[in-house]
Amino acid sequence: MSEEGGRRPRAPRAPEVDLDALLCALVLAPRTFSRNRFFSLHEKPAVRRVRRRASRVRGIIRQLVGTEKGRGEIVGEQVLEDGQVLLRYRVHDLAFSRTTALSALEAAALRYALHRSGLGPLEDADKRAVEAALARLGQDIDLGG
Repeated sequence: MSEEGGRRPRAPRAPEVDLDALLCALVLAPRTFSRNRFFSLHEKPAVRRVRRRASRVRGIIRQLVGTEKGRGEIVGEQVLEDGQVLLRYRVHDLAFSRTTALSALEAAALRYALHRSGLGPLEDADKRAVEAALARLGQDIDLGG
């Protein structure tokens, strides 16, 4: 207990963050919100789910951008009734193919990242969606040291 009226010091308040903005940031610049620096933020279950989603999208990006064993290619994309994007891709040199369902924002962030890597065009709608989400990032977070 502290000397001021017998009250305990408060634990730091976990910052509030727009989860879509955080998703885009973690896909495009994953070290921006490290667990060590923003520990209280990463304690929230919703943020942990966003981290897993971003990690999955980054894995797909790595497979499509390629390594010494080959580059992947998107072979099909379909928007489902619920707005999710069904993405099919393969890496020929590894005889690997995968189908996954992404949210519309995850798919936009994926295409944004691929465009930044020099792989393919970027539609205005994807650019607007990602940049609008990123604009909401940090409005309530103290990004100072």
